[in-house]
Amino acid sequence: MNNIELIATDLDGTLLNNNHQISEYNKKVIKRASEKGIKTILSTGRPTASAYKFLYDLNIDTELISFNGAMITDKNSNIIYQENLNPEISIKLINIAEKYNVYHQGFLGDRWNIGFFDKKWTNFYTSIAKIDNYIIGFGDIEDFSFSKFMFIGENDILKNIAEELNCTFGSSIYHTFSRDVYLEVHSPNTSKAKALKYLADKYNINSDNIIAFGDNNNDLEMLEFAGISVAVENAEDTVKSKSLYITKSNEENGVGIFINNILNLNI
Repeated sequence: MNNIELIATDLDGTLLNNNHQISEYNKKVIKRASEKGIKTILSTGRPTASAYKFLYDLNIDTELISFNGAMITDKNSNIIYQENLNPEISIKLINIAEKYNVYHQGFLGDRWNIGFFDKKWTNFYTSIAKIDNYIIGFGDIEDFSFSKFMFIGENDILKNIAEELNCTFGSSIYHTFSRDVYLEVHSPNTSKAKALKYLADKYNINSDNIIAFGDNNNDLEMLEFAGISVAVENAEDTVKSKSLYITKSNEENGVGIFINNILNLNI
């Protein structure tokens, strides 16, 4: 455990507290780890624009994994890795959303189109993502190669949609729940694990020397890839059961406390 070279952490429900902020303690720990030459990668389902502010908060030189691994950007917002949905599949996803009359949105990089305006779900999403530059409708889009497509709604409806996605698309898409009310769809080559492996290979870091933190199902593959997998106390039971360690909750600085202890930072 003394050979840790890279730390990968999810944001919402993991590194961030319930006010969607990084605590001063977590900032201090990550900064100290960075000073010791250990990279910290933020890995999130959020759009890039929504996640970059946390990179600025940490003030470290690193990359950002966004859209559940569909995009990697460097500290200057340059895209260094990208996986998009097949445009024909994107159009079929819109049709499925309309069939179920469920709120849906597609991202072309940081361009954000919503299928129709629903005040409840639009306000819910913007209150968390802290971005509101949406465009209503898809009529002006020429290229439907979405970085991410989202269905947002009640969990029982989304579960039915997930079953239809399995039957309709099989392995030609990758979909995951990042929250009970978020069903997110990507290219089949997308996952936080694949994006993390891309960066690990870039820096010649063995997976055994990686710590990963998560709380939800979209973190599972990343946790399985890392040599040391850590679930926060508030994580889904499936995530806890597949993690080597369980740390304190996101409200109790679980990420920072585990890093501090394993690296003997004495903070």
